[in-house]
Order: sequence, then C-alpha cells, then structure tokens
Amino acid sequence: MELSKLGYCALANYECLCLKPYLDSGGVKTVGIGSTVSDIPDLALWDWNKEISIEEAVRLYKKGLTKYVAAVNRSLTRLEIPQTLFDALVSITYNIGTGGMAGSTFMKRVNAGESLDRIVQAMAAWNKDNGKVVQGLINRRKKEADLILKGDYGTKGLVDLVPVINKKPAYSKATKINLMYYL
Repeated sequence: MELSKLGYCALANYECLCLKPYLDSGGVKTVGIGSTVSDIPDLALWDWNKEISIEEAVRLYKKGLTKYVAAVNRSLTRLEIPQTLFDALVSITYNIGTGGMAGSTFMKRVNAGESLDRIVQAMAAWNKDNGKVVQGLINRRKKEADLILKGDYGTKGLVDLVPVINKKPAYSKATKINLMYYL
C-alpha cells in the first residue's frame, strides 16, 4: 500500500513544518517536516539560521517516509486493511521508529485481525518521550485514533508553517499552507 495524500498532510500536521532547524520535544535537531540526521546526515553541522524552501522540506519529507511505508508493508501479513489504518500505521511508525512498530502489540493486533478499538488501545501506550508521558504524544495518538475509527484526517490538506525562534517552534505564530499543492 501507499500513503495517501491526506495521510501525508495529516502526518505533516503532527510534525509541523519549520523551514529552519529546531530542537524537537526530545531535544533532537530537526528541520522541515520532521527530518532529522537519519534523513539529512550532515544536519548536525547545519547553522541554526539556515533556511530551506517548502519544496525542499516536502522533498525531504517524502523521501524520508519511503522507509516507513516500506516497513509497514513488510510487517503487514493481512492482505487488505483500510487506507485510514495504513495511514495511521505509517504515522505512528514515523514517530516511534520501524523497530518499535515491528514488535509492537498494535501491529500484532492488526495482523491478527483484531478490532480497530483494540488496535487503537495498543497504540495509545506509545505516549512517552525519553520515558516521560508527553501531552503532545497523547494528542497525536488521539488524532491517529480518530483517523482509524472515524476516518477523520483532521485536515483538508492544510498544515502549519511554524517559524523557529531560539531553536524552538513558535506555534503561536504559525500560518496555514496547503500542503496538497506541494505533493
């Protein structure tokens, strides 16, 4: 399966779009739509004031997502699942990593054909960063649950373009852009 365009937009909303490097909630240097050193090997050397274009951020994002889409496809043993479930699985995998997803209870439940409620319940446990419960991850798991259970992507292609101030995203100063235009 492939990630849908609305799936790309929903995941981008969870990450935010920053055109300058910033430190994420776990203290990891990040740029664009969640791109880290795993996507940009020399990111650690980038000046904090370096700015990329929206097009470059989307290119890095799409390129980086290919390994997560492939990992979800490799882990699936069921022939057919709803597109909304696939998009949510890619989203959580992008957030927790391919190793975390591969051995997870939620993926075992997907492959066992368990109810969507049981899958969402297992996904909700992934709410910590560096061992601490993070409200942002609780919120993200809730949005992924809404996607799975209600088909609600929470966006019509609009994502937050967030300026970076003092190495942190300034969410209160965000503006909306139509990411569908760039996909």
